[in-house]
Amino acid sequence: MLIADIEKYVIERTEEFKKELNKEVKQMIKEANQGQVKSIWDLKKEDGEDYYHLYSDGDIEQVVFYTDYDESARDIGNAFLTKEEAEFELERRRVEAILKKYSRSFKSGEFNYIVVYDTENNRILVCAAQFNNSGAPVFENKEIAQKVIDEIGEYRLKKHWFGVK
Repeated sequence: MLIADIEKYVIERTEEFKKELNKEVKQMIKEANQGQVKSIWDLKKEDGEDYYHLYSDGDIEQVVFYTDYDESARDIGNAFLTKEEAEFELERRRVEAILKKYSRSFKSGEFNYIVVYDTENNRILVCAAQFNNSGAPVFENKEIAQKVIDEIGEYRLKKHWFGVK
């Protein structure tokens, strides 16, 4: 009987030690990885880490990544590691909404006006495209394209649409 009690005690203490050691190792790994850049794609449901979610009305909320809904939010580009990333995306979507408001479908063979960023001269231009559709928003004429530039502002276009730092 004494041997069985000793064996049981040793097994229980060993299991407790394993759990404690595992917890300490996870904490050490977490601390070691804190300075590394992490991607939203690294999040796993079982880790339950915080992320930021952008709602359709523009609200940004910090939530926990642990459900299929969170994976779906990430898959459609609506999950962000930081509040700053979410705020940037919100502003980018506002710029995109104005571009879409004035745009039309590309018409091959006709003049299609697009807003482009001239990297050499650091300026926004309106260009015509007849046969090559780049997927950029297309405008009926130069005046509408210029109206879009004026409404959004060159700074916002450069930063939030063209990604100029």
